[in-house]
Amino acid sequence: PQWLSEKAVVIPSVQVLLNDKISQRFPTFFLMSDLFCLILVIIFYTIDVLESIQLRGKATEQSGRMLRVSRLVPLYIGAAIFFLREVIQILSLISLKSFHIWLCDLSNWLNVVFIVLVTWWAVCMQMGFLQDLNHFRSGTAFTVIVLWLKVLAFLRNMLIDFAVFVGGVLHVVQRLAAFLTALVVILVAFSQMFLTVFRQTPYCTDPPDIPDEADQWCEVDYRPFCKFWTSFLSVYTMLLGEVDEEMFQTSKVATFLFCLFMFLVVILLANVLIAIVTDSYKVIQYERAAIVFWTNRLDFVAEMDAIANGPWKKRLKSCCGMGKDENGGAPGGSTFGKELWKRLMDLFDDDIEESYMSAEFFAYILLRLFTAVIIIPFWILLGLFTAGYLWPPQVREAIFTSAVRKHSSESAEEDELR
Repeated sequence: PQWLSEKAVVIPSVQVLLNDKISQRFPTFFLMSDLFCLILVIIFYTIDVLESIQLRGKATEQSGRMLRVSRLVPLYIGAAIFFLREVIQILSLISLKSFHIWLCDLSNWLNVVFIVLVTWWAVCMQMGFLQDLNHFRSGTAFTVIVLWLKVLAFLRNMLIDFAVFVGGVLHVVQRLAAFLTALVVILVAFSQMFLTVFRQTPYCTDPPDIPDEADQWCEVDYRPFCKFWTSFLSVYTMLLGEVDEEMFQTSKVATFLFCLFMFLVVILLANVLIAIVTDSYKVIQYERAAIVFWTNRLDFVAEMDAIANGPWKKRLKSCCGMGKDENGGAPGGSTFGKELWKRLMDLFDDDIEESYMSAEFFAYILLRLFTAVIIIPFWILLGLFTAGYLWPPQVREAIFTSAVRKHSSESAEEDELR
């Protein structure tokens, strides 16, 4: 249950266990693979969409709107990797009779939307579907939001600041439900009042004053309160500070409503909004920061454990002739390169006791230079190319582990100090 997990994740021993789990090869490989796939998809999606828009603006036939398949291969690969991961996770949770966990996790649904949208737009660009250029632009622009939401979801599992930010935003949105409902009602009411006041007045009946030699950049006589939708948009922009008070000088009633709107909405409700957002975000930042971050990490570790121990595990290991993995306790499984990395780091910790003019001194300096310039960068790059799988445990721990805190919030720490 949620209340128990929130109490458990602030226990130092649990945080140490989560740090140990997430710095192992398997979770590290998934985290790095997610990052590489996201970068790959975002870069090629941006390039391909811009190219497709350019082709669709010129072509009149479907064949002229098609992109080469080779341009879209990175999108198919990225969507396929995330799809395979979700399928494995679903099968693993079904075998554990915990499929409801997958259904209740919003990040899984974000992955599904990501997979469907990337695949759909890749097919559209390949086959030249969706002839309407405006619909294509709107749909691909919406997909960009999903791509960057995936980046935020990834950073939420990595950094406590992003976890607090995402948790704070979600908490603020929940707290703002009643306020936003009241705000929409007030905006609709004022837009309808302004529409009623200006109806069948010279403001709406007289033709707009447009200069004879007007060009596309000329300022036109804009009259927003003659239609409901433009009236609502104008009232909304007035809330944000874009006000043209000259429009309300033709009517005393309009002037009174304008003054009432500025006091009630711009001054009063705007400050109430700021107060609610500030108070709600501080709850996450100062009282639940550690809980939010470590709960996200617990969810990710539990997801990785479910995948690592799924029904496919025994069959895959028997087909490949593999022994126990690092989680199963195979010797050296989780400590690959640990001793060698420690010896390399000891080269920089030990003091050179030889004289500055001895051969041993110059040999030691050359060994340090060779290690710092060749061995360590090569090992780091090798780990990057293998999605962190060949990194030594010390590197994975330095990147993926977080500081263990005894208190769930800064206020709890201050209370104990008092």
